[in-house]
Amino acid sequence: MLIESLPVGSREAYDRVRRQVLKRYVEDDRGFRWGSSQRRIPRFLLNDLTRYWRTVTVDFVYKQRASDKKWALRNAKLRMSRKLVFAAGLLRVYFCALDDDAKEARESLCSRQPSVALLLEYMERQLALTPLELVAKACLRNDVKPQTARDIFQSYDRFLALLDDPDKREALAKAKPDGDLSASPAWMEVSKISRRFHAALLALFLQDDADLRDLTMEYGIF
Repeated sequence: MLIESLPVGSREAYDRVRRQVLKRYVEDDRGFRWGSSQRRIPRFLLNDLTRYWRTVTVDFVYKQRASDKKWALRNAKLRMSRKLVFAAGLLRVYFCALDDDAKEARESLCSRQPSVALLLEYMERQLALTPLELVAKACLRNDVKPQTARDIFQSYDRFLALLDDPDKREALAKAKPDGDLSASPAWMEVSKISRRFHAALLALFLQDDADLRDLTMEYGIF
């Protein structure tokens, strides 16, 4: 609902429901509202975003066991588009503590009478950004290396181009996990692209930027 949905028809009901979902995540998170830490994030939301990602990976294994049809195509999406959605979800949460645009919201939260109203408005604005836009925003941080940004966006661009190629897409749809995958040029291309993409995300979250690294270590792992 929060990270992959779009409204059908009028936005009024959609916006109202999404706002209420966000409100529950934030208002029911006592540690976030009343904690003493100088840098707080909505941890309940982070936990569910992480659980969703893990559920997607488990579901992939279940589908693989049930049927190996389109295994390589599903695997490619898991390595790239699904991973991108998860990375963007982490950034949506982290930006509550890092983004200059959320400064007023953080100050309101840390006042003698904590209010989450401004933060909810900020989070709603962030939901309007696509996953690639959020990652681009993170890549504009001063300490993120230009090579990290290039690796992320060039590899994702190659992934989209591959899926847009009917022949390569069909080849992926036919590749099977128990076959000779090294004989499939399309699969070997996916493997190469996804390794570069994965390494670049590791650099973004755990190497280049100290703030992103600290938040990932403190909240994203344990």
